Amino acid sequence: MSYDNPGQKTVIVLGTARSGTSVTAGMLSSLGVNMGNVGYATESNPRGAFEDRDFERFHKEMFNAIDGGKTYWDPPTRERALAEKPVVDSHIARLMAEKSKGQKLWGWKHPRSVLTIDLFLPYVTNPHFVMVFRNPLAIAYSSVEHTKNREKSVDLITGLKLANFYQKEMVDFLDRHPELPTILVTFDDIVTQPMKEAARLAEFLDITLDEKKIKAVEHMVIPRDQIAESRKQTTDLWTGRFPKFIKKTVDSALGRRRRLKV
Repeated sequence: MSYDNPGQKTVIVLGTARSGTSVTAGMLSSLGVNMGNVGYATESNPRGAFEDRDFERFHKEMFNAIDGGKTYWDPPTRERALAEKPVVDSHIARLMAEKSKGQKLWGWKHPRSVLTIDLFLPYVTNPHFVMVFRNPLAIAYSSVEHTKNREKSVDLITGLKLANFYQKEMVDFLDRHPELPTILVTFDDIVTQPMKEAARLAEFLDITLDEKKIKAVEHMVIPRDQIAESRKQTTDLWTGRFPKFIKKTVDSALGRRRRLKV
């Protein structure tokens, strides 16, 4: 990993699509993290996706170039994605150099980064990871709704499989890299107690949480009535805070992991 700029900090948001990465990245932006060339507001993301378009373009082109043309909804294995290193390595080096130039506190989020992050690590200065989890059934329902008008829509079982696939990759990443500063957040905590989570993120990144940032966070987080419908779709078994079986899996994978903030 590169440490050419010792004062720089790179914030990388990892999480599945429809898990709350957009609202988390938006909160980070409100705290002063430069999240890059972010997208505009959409029906599914009223405050914007906070997804850097250059990272989005890179991942779409990379996945499409893999045998058979892959997408987020029909992903390659992590091993197959990493096999593209000889092809994409110079591109990644240029992208990271351009994005990080002159930045003290910057970052990005893109769901496909869950499978490609090991390609980026050699070019990242002082990485700090924000790992976003959400209960799998809620992700699946949201995925069904999000893709219902597409030519290749996602059904509930496929949505559950994808949620399991990507969140397992995230846990495996935690297990492979116990040395990296990491904080775990959940969708439910972000939207039900945004100021508490903003304070946690600010502390993790050594950011002063002043009045201006507090107001920005309050404006950014989506009101609960706009997401109430998605919560109605889940059963009592799946709703609420961090699902116990995911927490158990994470705790098991972490072992004696250090510098992890939960």
